[in-house]
Amino acid sequence: MPVNLLWIMLGAYSAGAAASLLGGRWPNVTRVIGHIGLLIGALAGAALSIQCMTGGLHHTALRVNLPQFFPFASLVIVLDGLSAFFLLVVSIVPIAAAIYGPAYLKAHSTPSPAAEVLGINVFVASMALVLCAGDAIVFLLAWEGMTLASYALVVAESKRTNTHAGLVYIVMAHAGTALLMVVFLTLTIHAGSFDLEAIRRAALALPGPERSLLFFLVFAGFAVKAGVVPLHVWLPQAHPAAPSHVSALMSGVMLKVAIYGMLRFGMDILAPAGGPIPSSWGWTVLVLGAISAIIGVLYALQQHDLKRLLAFHSVENVGIILMGVGIAMLLEHHGGVSDALAALALAAALLHTLNHAAFKGLLFLSAGGVQSATHILNMEELGGLARRMPWTAWLFLIGAVAISALPPLNGFVSEWMTYQSLILGSIQMGSGNGLVVITAAAALALTGGLAAACFVKAFGVTFLGRPRSIHASSAVEVASSMRIGMAVLAIVCVVIGVMPGYMMPFLDSPVTRLLGGSGPSTLVTVHGPLVLFASGGAGAGTAVSMTSAAAIFGVFAVIAWGLIVWPRAVSRRRAPTWTCGMTPESRFDYTATAFAKPLRFIFAALYQPKRTISKKTGATPYVLRQLHWQSDVVDFTQEHFYNRLQSGVTALARAIRQKSTGRIHDYIGYVLITLLITLLVFGRG
Repeated sequence: MPVNLLWIMLGAYSAGAAASLLGGRWPNVTRVIGHIGLLIGALAGAALSIQCMTGGLHHTALRVNLPQFFPFASLVIVLDGLSAFFLLVVSIVPIAAAIYGPAYLKAHSTPSPAAEVLGINVFVASMALVLCAGDAIVFLLAWEGMTLASYALVVAESKRTNTHAGLVYIVMAHAGTALLMVVFLTLTIHAGSFDLEAIRRAALALPGPERSLLFFLVFAGFAVKAGVVPLHVWLPQAHPAAPSHVSALMSGVMLKVAIYGMLRFGMDILAPAGGPIPSSWGWTVLVLGAISAIIGVLYALQQHDLKRLLAFHSVENVGIILMGVGIAMLLEHHGGVSDALAALALAAALLHTLNHAAFKGLLFLSAGGVQSATHILNMEELGGLARRMPWTAWLFLIGAVAISALPPLNGFVSEWMTYQSLILGSIQMGSGNGLVVITAAAALALTGGLAAACFVKAFGVTFLGRPRSIHASSAVEVASSMRIGMAVLAIVCVVIGVMPGYMMPFLDSPVTRLLGGSGPSTLVTVHGPLVLFASGGAGAGTAVSMTSAAAIFGVFAVIAWGLIVWPRAVSRRRAPTWTCGMTPESRFDYTATAFAKPLRFIFAALYQPKRTISKKTGATPYVLRQLHWQSDVVDFTQEHFYNRLQSGVTALARAIRQKSTGRIHDYIGYVLITLLITLLVFGRG
């Protein structure tokens, strides 16, 4: 049965991609059939992953041999507990995207529906194949297919910003792939085979320093795709440029494929057999995770483009995931009682991986609904959409509460587990190491608070108040299929948040695959489906009743609803809001710029804000006719590293161009000089 589901999944994605052949004559049919293929493939993938995880793929794996296309290697698909869990993550968001996509593309009058249908099916199929790859060739081919398909979707609209975003993305993605190639080639040479199982056995024989070097190379290669600071600069450019349901896939799913690669190599293939993971690996992951979380949320607070704001929050949440992975590595290195805490930390990271896919996909789809209705994403030009788009507003609010880690939704559960593992882990590690871990816990708490502030701004400025433009005032609710697609992910956020206990058994397979020992379902005690308690085996723990949280939330919701509805039954006199005798206008409402201004002052060293002020006066300088004020923040990494690197490469290219005189004698001289240097360096033996 699992093998049949595997072929159904791949066949459905292939059929959806083949529907692009109809795009020239029947664009509407292409959109519908292509997304039906995507939907069937995603449903089959979800069913396959659930069946494999509930079937107990802890130390066994589903193995399928593919036709031998290459004489030097056999192609293999392997599905174990880790890849099955990530296949579930990769399948959930495409289900919603497939329902959402046709109406979205129709509303945008996409010039090339065939290209986008082809791209999205190849994109999701490639991600699924990366997770199921049993050999290096399938992995790298699927990885490259994922990169090229997502690049094509980013540049699908022929805008200058899209082209530049696609160029930055493809350059950095291939730089990361080059690092992965070095690691794969090194390991395959030692193994004498492309099979990942043979590579795993060969890696055990490597000396410690060489294994660590390979880990840092492979971590950097995957960190580029995951958007880890300081390799994140492509992400806030590429994700907003793609169609919104593709942005949901890139942010909610593609980044998780990179997380899978980190776990597969860092805690499985390269991990020492029977020995602890080197502490330098764990510290690197933990520190970069904490930095990414803080930097991501700080830059998100200063964004006024809705999709760009969400893209920076992807950097933040990848950082939270890496904090869980990093502390799990450190606790596994510590051994003893800490092994149980390591399992708790890894379970928290995996659960947040799934949670982020759900609420970030929901938020990007909601942002796409706003874009479809208003054709703008600048929050300063929106406002008042809750009255005109009530369904989209409520669904966006669910995603905002979830990403802010507020109960009773899913983001709270995984961040609470991560916070517990950091606090309890610091107690186990003690001394200076424990102080560093406590600092990471404080960073996580600060990240949660700033994320909540950011989404108060995003929701309030976008959906509340008065419309600030004709586009916002004329907005209407999106198509029902788009709302259904958003509702699918909203239901996932609510169900996992209110009933987290039912998710624990799904985490057993990947956790025991990487760490051995007991799974999180035995460490996280669930009293009924709604109470979460984690002792981590440390003799102390903290409990959160999700039943109580949901009940309290419900009581407050009823009270709030009553305060709104009850005054309507009482006779009252209507009068305009008093604004010092002036007629209320949208310019009286709080703006996104004003909301984020205090933090801009506090973190000015990081933001390095730039302001532009222009004035037009009348007959005298004291009569001000017009004032234009504009402010923007600078990405510190891009400004001080990538821009300088680009300037250096450009200067080098110009110098080479000046030497390219077109004279054959000069070129012969260059060849002779190069040949002489080569012989001197390599010809001594």
